[in-house]
Amino acid sequence: MMNDSFLALEALLTRYINLFHEEPKGLPMVEFDSEWHSDCVIEKGCKPGTYYWKPSKRDTQSTFNELEKALEFSFHDDIKIFFGSFWSNGICVERDDINFNLIQVWNEEDEKQLKENMLGHVFAKLKARLPVTYFIGSTFGDEIICLDHESGNIVLEKPGFKAHQILSDKLSNFLISLQANTDQYNN
Repeated sequence: MMNDSFLALEALLTRYINLFHEEPKGLPMVEFDSEWHSDCVIEKGCKPGTYYWKPSKRDTQSTFNELEKALEFSFHDDIKIFFGSFWSNGICVERDDINFNLIQVWNEEDEKQLKENMLGHVFAKLKARLPVTYFIGSTFGDEIICLDHESGNIVLEKPGFKAHQILSDKLSNFLISLQANTDQYNN
């Protein structure tokens, strides 16, 4: 599904990969257990346990389908696109007002963990009678970047609390405003 959010995410991931054009293989390298396979892996790196990688388009955007059926609750379309379009390592991004880790899904096991964490996040919001949000990133402090379920705004919040700042009116605009950098992703 090609929509504004998909195209903005694809453009951001492309900008990230382009930062490595002078590196060996022209790709970022990640360190992880060889059992943690992903369609992103291009080849082994020069050090044991390191791999060159790049984002890989997914065939379907079905990340939250089972949860939606079980909960009888529809996730925001943008969050389904955000986490369902690519297999990718997370990346570090910034703009004038914020630096943070942008979360992505590396493989099916990572997707399972994401769903468990997202479910816990949504249930905590509902229990506290707070607006439902979906996390997409984390700052290097104690805040998270989220997509608001009702408005589609991208917001900044502390876990367990209501959002305290609107960062953008929609996901696509937010992703376009970000600059990728080569800092090490910290999941």
